[in-house]
Amino acid sequence: MISTLRQRATAGALALGFAAVSGAATRAATPAKAILPSLISVNTTAHTAVLPLYRGSVNGKRVWYILTDASDRATARRLRLVYAPSLAAIGSAATQRATGNATHLAFAGAPNFAPTRTYVASASGFPPKSATPGAIADAAYSPFVRVAGGAGVINAPILATGNGPFDVTTHTDTEDRVLAIDTTRMTVTLTLARGFVDGRPVYYISPDASNPVAATVERATYVPRLSKAALAATIPIGVVANGPTAAHAAQGLRYLALDTPLARNATLANAARLSAPFNVLSLAPDVAHPYRSNGYSPLWSVEVVGTPQTKRVTSYAAFAALAPKPAGFFVNCPVIAFGDGSGY
Repeated sequence: MISTLRQRATAGALALGFAAVSGAATRAATPAKAILPSLISVNTTAHTAVLPLYRGSVNGKRVWYILTDASDRATARRLRLVYAPSLAAIGSAATQRATGNATHLAFAGAPNFAPTRTYVASASGFPPKSATPGAIADAAYSPFVRVAGGAGVINAPILATGNGPFDVTTHTDTEDRVLAIDTTRMTVTLTLARGFVDGRPVYYISPDASNPVAATVERATYVPRLSKAALAATIPIGVVANGPTAAHAAQGLRYLALDTPLARNATLANAARLSAPFNVLSLAPDVAHPYRSNGYSPLWSVEVVGTPQTKRVTSYAAFAALAPKPAGFFVNCPVIAFGDGSGY
């Protein structure tokens, strides 16, 4: 199955407008719902999650990051991460080297969170009139890290820089999905994306994208280095461009741009009002056997369906039947938890 998915996700020309244009969660995630073993909590009303935070450095300057996935089984077990052995095939061009240990890394590169994120919708919503990401990585940065002396690749996105206090309203030193940081308790609160896998609601985060418009839409860091990832390390994710807009049944980029506050900064105060395009994931980790490989990867090759849809698409099999086109870029979207349907 996975080899078939990867064949579908061949790199191609950018599709459908993705070309470059200029508090706390309070509801605990139950073991049955949580996918990321280290997940602290999920709020299914505000669509936020609390994750462990780690302190690191880049050229002597302070950075803050999370850990979500590891290609090495022993590392995944030890750090309570999702086991994603496919990441081992990502290739050195799409990774960065780091020293230290996984919970206190000295990175080679980092994002710049100072740019102002903007999204100006067109009359059709998407493609936008203009879009600029609020975080841009330097040439050395990738969230996928090989630690000197360590095994495999770990997914360690940097989400903030500096010593605080942190800007979690206009995000001048934090990624645009960051809603709160507690450097005493070492936790970070993030706004979540919502989607589907095999008809089941699922929560994930979107810290990085290799395309600037996608990074803007996802409130992510634009990481040019990710474009060099080997296709073997990816699996497909389906995006509907023009889907239904009815309440509780909406989907797609047009809906996101015209019917939700996509252009606004994400904050704890408005997190519950933020929405998602409800993308269709091809695979999720096997929570019943978390350290057995099932082909899952947090690195997704984006596919887009441009024909208008009147009903939600909630399974990849149904999405694939609509003849999607490869968008030609990758997104780092670690799956966090299965949803209970609230807000879907």
